[in-house]
Amino acid sequence: MRQILDDLRFAARQLFRRPALTIPALVTLALGTGAATAIFSIVDGVLLRPLPFPDSSRLVALCETHTSIEGYCVASPPNVEDWSAESRTLTSLGLGRSWTVNLAHEGAVTGLSAGLATPGLFATLGIAAAHGRLFTREDLSAAGNHVAVLGDALWRERFGADKGIVGRIITLDNESYAVIGVLPAATEVPGLGYVKLWIPLPFDPRAEENRRWRGFATFGRLAPGATPEAAQAELAGIQGRLGERFPRTNAGWGARVVPLLDHVVGRVRPTLLVFLGAVAILLLVSCANVANLLVAGAAAREREFAVRVALGARPRRLFRLLAVESGLLALIGGAIGILAAAWAADALLALMPSSLPRVDEVRLDARVLGFALLLSVVTAVATGLAPAWRASRPAIAEAIKEGHQPQTWRRALGLRGGLVIVEVALAFVLLVGAGLLTRSFVSLLRWDPGFEQRGILTFWTYASSGTYPDRARVTALFDRVEAALRAMPAVSAVGMTSAGPLFGGGDGAAEFTLEGGDAAQAPFVADWFNVTPGYFPTLGIALRAGRLPAESDHANAPPIALVNEAFALRYFGGASPVGTRLRARDRGILEIVGVVADVPPFEPGQPARPEIYWPYRQSPRWANYVVVRTSGDPAALAPLVEKQLKLVDPDLAASSVATMEDLVDGELKRPRFNMLLIGLFAALALTLAIVGVYGVIAASVEGRRRELGVRLALGASGGQLVGMVMREGMLLAVIGLAIGAAVALAVSRFARAMLYSIQPTDAPTYLAIALVLVLATAVATLIPARRASRVDPMIALRSD
Repeated sequence: MRQILDDLRFAARQLFRRPALTIPALVTLALGTGAATAIFSIVDGVLLRPLPFPDSSRLVALCETHTSIEGYCVASPPNVEDWSAESRTLTSLGLGRSWTVNLAHEGAVTGLSAGLATPGLFATLGIAAAHGRLFTREDLSAAGNHVAVLGDALWRERFGADKGIVGRIITLDNESYAVIGVLPAATEVPGLGYVKLWIPLPFDPRAEENRRWRGFATFGRLAPGATPEAAQAELAGIQGRLGERFPRTNAGWGARVVPLLDHVVGRVRPTLLVFLGAVAILLLVSCANVANLLVAGAAAREREFAVRVALGARPRRLFRLLAVESGLLALIGGAIGILAAAWAADALLALMPSSLPRVDEVRLDARVLGFALLLSVVTAVATGLAPAWRASRPAIAEAIKEGHQPQTWRRALGLRGGLVIVEVALAFVLLVGAGLLTRSFVSLLRWDPGFEQRGILTFWTYASSGTYPDRARVTALFDRVEAALRAMPAVSAVGMTSAGPLFGGGDGAAEFTLEGGDAAQAPFVADWFNVTPGYFPTLGIALRAGRLPAESDHANAPPIALVNEAFALRYFGGASPVGTRLRARDRGILEIVGVVADVPPFEPGQPARPEIYWPYRQSPRWANYVVVRTSGDPAALAPLVEKQLKLVDPDLAASSVATMEDLVDGELKRPRFNMLLIGLFAALALTLAIVGVYGVIAASVEGRRRELGVRLALGASGGQLVGMVMREGMLLAVIGLAIGAAVALAVSRFARAMLYSIQPTDAPTYLAIALVLVLATAVATLIPARRASRVDPMIALRSD
């Protein structure tokens, strides 16, 4: 033990005496371990930790599937009721849906993000009330029994965390609701977020007329010993039987069962794993760079080691000295890295898109600190093994004979040059990733969303079903809203819809068949939207064929619809469907009167989906997404819009107010962040690699001063020496590039999900990155090469 303490004290003195080696090594290690720890803390919190529910490994997401539509994970309440009654692999099921309500409190009306839930939702997830109780089956069936459960945030913000709120009456949508409970803090239902307030389903989930309403997130808890695969097989059988019993609503629909953790993080897992791989590459570059520094330091002390061996020191003693030194260096660098990681993790979370799930689970706790400690140990081994092994076997006679001359160039090149090749290869991989993401982001900036972005203000507004109990009244209300907004100065157009163009998925999936078609025909499935006549002109969505909705398309007029180009292409082979009559399973016969341009989803590689639009007056809604075009600053219009709404109805409020440009910029946040983070890692790796090249070539020149002097004395020109040294540096770069290109081609496919309109094997990107590395290497090599050409032959020869 005492010997180890002596070695530690000696190692500390050595590091303190050589700040030119110690400081760069500590900075490099802190960068590598700090970045790796920060990224791991995010990966651990999002991907690796179990969900914050009891026995969460048994939780699954349940989805109805159809061959004509992808990307949904929703189900209808009656089908879920049948699953619950017949399933033996699931002990409980529950469903929920995002909703909106207007809360009247202390003289103000506020639109709130709410949720609809069945009693089984909270029971399945294992959520208990912090105060009061949660929903029961009786809350669904009791006519007029309006009850509500408050979220913790709303309870604290609006009701002062008063426990006496349970049992009191609050006003939602101009109707009275009794508060029966309060949820615990940070309660989040996957996919629905932090809902402010919950109310029971406003209808009987067993009612057959709701079987086609597939708009609910559904969760189940597996029975002990059951697997998701077994549950999926069982639900597929149940779905088949339901298709036979209810062919109009269930034919062709299957089921999918997904572990809930996979359902929550599945979309971000590839990106986070790419980040983890990128930071691992950066850490390897850091280790190679530090190992290079330590090899250089050991080479400078070769005479010291030779004397120790000559005086009786064993090779393993020298090995231990260098190993302790590198270990101490790695631990100090790791400690600095942990401090940096705490700041870096917070910075990354602040810059990351708000859509990243489970960010509240990210923290630097014992798990992450244990990872950082393990990383420091691995780093110590990775950086110290090669120099310790090399230093423990000095060439005694040669080292003593050469006096202060360190190892010969060829022996140094074998190890240090190999480390530089590794650095260049890994830097190339990161640079290719950064280049691909940059080109992808540039493509996104040129992305045509299919609608105008400038001068558009957007917001949601909700009408109270208590004040406006029927469709005629709510239609008249929003007619007045549109008229009031159009009357505002600088407003040129106003439109409304049931879901904005950037939301994706419309307001759900609807099914259609051709009028008079074969009863066995597979239905057309499309995302559906309600729109007012002003919607398409306000956003500048082009009409491709037929006509747009008109004021005359009211409730008593013949039902009509418009479709997008993707609908026409998928179901009509690109031919115009104008004039075709469709049978909607919940709307009767309607005629397609127009085709509008696609609004592609804002996701890499995803084509536009079939969409269908029908007039608002023929299918009015109480919640509407409003788009307003102005010739001025749309953001400055927001407070004026709020005033106009209050003039129409004091209970109306605007929520989620944003300009369209801000919404589009928000969609760009994720690819921008991906590009910047990988670009930062690549820039650090490139810097370390180029510093490594410079260090090796500079050491080569210094170690070969006598040889260079002899060459000059024998007639070699300075240019010839520059060329000779440059070739040595470029050889390292070329070998590193070749290895890096092979690795990049092999691993770049994992970044495919992050790319838009570009392939992972994009040749121009690879060539451009290779050129950047070659030029950077040339600059790093040129400096010591020019120094080689200025060696004084007489001084070099006398130095021996």
